[in-house]
Amino acid sequence: MVTDEKIYNAALMRYRLGNLLIWLGVLTWLPFIVLRIAGEKPSLFLYLPFHLLGVIGGSRLRAFARKEMGSPPSKKNLFQVLGHGMILVGILVWAPYFYLKFAAHQPVDVMNFLPYHLTGVLGGIAILGVSYLTSRNTDKKV
Repeated sequence: MVTDEKIYNAALMRYRLGNLLIWLGVLTWLPFIVLRIAGEKPSLFLYLPFHLLGVIGGSRLRAFARKEMGSPPSKKNLFQVLGHGMILVGILVWAPYFYLKFAAHQPVDVMNFLPYHLTGVLGGIAILGVSYLTSRNTDKKV
């Protein structure tokens, strides 16, 4: 017999699996970075599919699990809007890279775009962390 508790536990496990997939997707770049530091030139396209699969798949799995658990969408404060906006801009940095590389057939170096991507994504995550900490402190005071 399937109970509400079992359904909730299964959704919670999917949420945790989504977190794990996101971290694995991000950590996919560690071997790439180590090889670049060692002077090798590994192919970006060998690592990119695993990164995207982990990050996008994990975020979708978390969203579905949150919906299944019945978590209402939270009201976004200014920090959350700004953090998500920075992450989006950090991701959109790759649009000109792929345009130049595949549509215009021009030689482009990944390292010309990576700092902007990391600044947007990591800066956005930092702002989301500040938002989380401030809302947590506010909740404790109430």
